Amino acid sequence: MKRALTILSIVLTITSCTINNENENFNPNDLLLGNWTHEYSDNGEVVFKRTNSLPNENYGVSFLKEGKFVERTSGWCGTPPLVFWNIEGTYELDGTLIKIKTEGYPENYNWRIVSLTNQKLVITYEQTDQEKDHEDLVNLFNELYAMATSKKCNNANDWLITAYGSKACGGPQGFMPYPNSIDVNLFIDKVSQYTQKEHQYNIKWGIISTCDLPAQPSGVKCENDLPVLIY
Repeated sequence: MKRALTILSIVLTITSCTINNENENFNPNDLLLGNWTHEYSDNGEVVFKRTNSLPNENYGVSFLKEGKFVERTSGWCGTPPLVFWNIEGTYELDGTLIKIKTEGYPENYNWRIVSLTNQKLVITYEQTDQEKDHEDLVNLFNELYAMATSKKCNNANDWLITAYGSKACGGPQGFMPYPNSIDVNLFIDKVSQYTQKEHQYNIKWGIISTCDLPAQPSGVKCENDLPVLIY
């Protein structure tokens, strides 16, 4: 009887160590500490299993004491044969949010804990504030680029050129041809918005760039219905 009660106590202890993001008051750090190997990804969720050490040839992470973090990665290329190495960094818990800073790329990223047990960690990727600002920049650029490429290039005389963007060190990012048959005022306004927004982004996030200026194009020529800048 005493043995049965002991076994039951162990089972209850193990099953009680299960956490999900429906409980806003939990502290997952005790369960999070250790090594985790990527098992699979499904519908935006990334599933890790606990392992004794980081894998030699698979993605994995370690959450260590004093907020230390290690990422076992092959980088973003993904072209065989894969070579894995460790990237060191730090992590901070904010409720169910894991804020990660590393020496690699991207330097800062966030994971949201979906569920956490003794043997399984499920996370989703959550944008940082900088990534949200960058996404706004990309969306605005896509709008002006869509306008600039909305017409075929049949006559080079129907095309104009404008500078766009703001390098952190000063000056434009580049030059873009656009047709004079679109709403030019609206297009130039979007270019101005994008340039100002990128300038503010650079200041806000401490972006660093080279100080060389892009070459000034002298005109436009049409090739395969596309505008090509002439230098």
